Amino acid sequence: MTAAWLPLTILISLGLLWGGVTNVARYIGLSDTPPLGYAFWTVLIGALLLTMVNIFRRQRVPLSGRHIGYFLLAGTLTSGLPTANMFVCLNYISVGAMSLVLTMVPLVTYLLSFIFGLEQRNLKRASGIGLGLLGALLVILPENGLPSDQPIGWFLLAFLSPIGYAAGNVYTAKCRPADIDSLVGANGMMCGSALLLLIVTLMSDQWFVLWSAPSLIDSLISLHGVISAVAFTLFFVLVRIAGPVYFSQVAYLVTFFGIGIAMVIFGERYSLWLWAALLVTVYGVWLVNSAQAQAAKAAQNA
Repeated sequence: MTAAWLPLTILISLGLLWGGVTNVARYIGLSDTPPLGYAFWTVLIGALLLTMVNIFRRQRVPLSGRHIGYFLLAGTLTSGLPTANMFVCLNYISVGAMSLVLTMVPLVTYLLSFIFGLEQRNLKRASGIGLGLLGALLVILPENGLPSDQPIGWFLLAFLSPIGYAAGNVYTAKCRPADIDSLVGANGMMCGSALLLLIVTLMSDQWFVLWSAPSLIDSLISLHGVISAVAFTLFFVLVRIAGPVYFSQVAYLVTFFGIGIAMVIFGERYSLWLWAALLVTVYGVWLVNSAQAQAAKAAQNA
């Protein structure tokens, strides 16, 4: 494989992995597995695997008070809160509806970046934000936007996930300590997220022991944890070799693979309103990403 094909291969792999695990979460949710306990185990497995990777790389995760505070907050925003919320919501809404919500991560990231002074005002990006809002309204407002067995309240709650992911993106951009590389940072963040989820899981009485009675669900939870670690690693490799603008295209592929797999595995079918919402939202994401690409190119030529 030539180096020219490597970024595209990683991009497609990430879309397939993240789109696939959304369906895994939907299947596990339908089995009445406690969602917070499920989130804890996937994050813990991912954290342990990344720890092994960093041991192999001879990279130590720093444990000063400043670093621990960063790992806890970054882990809560980038993994703990949005992951647990997604698992809970997938008990009540379809993979298609969740995929639409997750597609909005780039839009919310730009909005928060603008609010906190990391991005300048840009009409093209602002238009993308407006289209994302319109996409959500196309699902909420029409009578048949969501099937009757998918409450609008749970659809709205699902938006905590892209808000969490976006807040994590902004926080890590502003506050990441300069003395850690990306894999060490991801390792510390996942460990912080696992600690938070363990506390919340125990407090909410959703704890369960993985592999106490080996089953397909236990295997899928373990697989999800492995995929999380692999995807995090591929994410940082892709950003390093191709840049964040190129990586941002993964949002389209996650939606494509997530919905495609759900239609095959679960037989999900969506209303015309949801398809329209997806098209509008994807176009909004394209506006934001293309404006970002133009800004990056202008900065390089300056």
